[in-house]
Amino acid sequence: MRKFWRIAGVVVLAVVALVAVSTVSNLVLGAVERANIDPYGEIANIPGGMVNVSVTGEGEQTVVLLAGYGTASPVLDFKPLVTELEDAYKVIVIERFGYGFSDLDATTRTVENISTELHDTLSKLGVNDSYVLVAHSLAGIYSLDYVNRFPGEVSALVTIDGTVPEDFAVAPTIGAGQRLLSVTGWARWMIALNPAITAPSAPVGVYSEREIEQIRLMTIWNYANPAIIDENNRSAENFDAVAGMSYPAELPVLAFLSQQLIDTNGQWLPAHEQQLEPLDRSELVVLDGGHYLHWTHSEEMAESLNRFIR
Repeated sequence: MRKFWRIAGVVVLAVVALVAVSTVSNLVLGAVERANIDPYGEIANIPGGMVNVSVTGEGEQTVVLLAGYGTASPVLDFKPLVTELEDAYKVIVIERFGYGFSDLDATTRTVENISTELHDTLSKLGVNDSYVLVAHSLAGIYSLDYVNRFPGEVSALVTIDGTVPEDFAVAPTIGAGQRLLSVTGWARWMIALNPAITAPSAPVGVYSEREIEQIRLMTIWNYANPAIIDENNRSAENFDAVAGMSYPAELPVLAFLSQQLIDTNGQWLPAHEQQLEPLDRSELVVLDGGHYLHWTHSEEMAESLNRFIR
């Protein structure tokens, strides 16, 4: 029995030492990586912290892009669509708390706070009305709250496989274990063993090797940060907050849907059709692709947006 406990003690000490070495290595590597990478965009200081934004293009009409849940770098994620839009529009990509180069420790990720922070950020940039709001995935919930909370400011809403407030879309809660995976470096080593985890499945040539590497690094840095965890765990609460809410009847809404999601979820298309039905003007476009339609159909989406809002 004494031999067993000696072996168990050695194993425990070895595990503790391994975790300690991994944690320190992760911190050192993260610091070196951040010191040798050029941040993109600009910082907007709003109540609650720093929000990173990218502003490109010089068109008279402003288009604001909001990423879905868990996107490590919204600015890089939206690059294919931004490239198609920036010749004709002023394009703003907002990296809300928990994403990109924005603060990662903001908690209380309620729809009210997220909408208010978005509004504060746009006000800081001098954007106060007549802008087109483009929302991907879970940002569909936030945009639904936003256009009702700040009526009349958004001239048109575009959703990209936007989440609808239905029970089938509520995310399972996650705990502190995932945060531990990030802090101790295990997320880093798992990604190192399988780089495909973070490689965007966009057509060849859309992202440079440098951009793919930056997405990989930002996935490691931002993985399971406090804001992301809180946002995930409030999904049911946030869905309840917008339950029964509809778009203002006079708001033009263009909805892009993924054929892949329609094929895998029988409720996806009917839920969106029902959401658009009461509107004075709406359009639903189904595209043959996955959830990240802006990776594969950015040109078609830009053309549809141009026709819809002009």
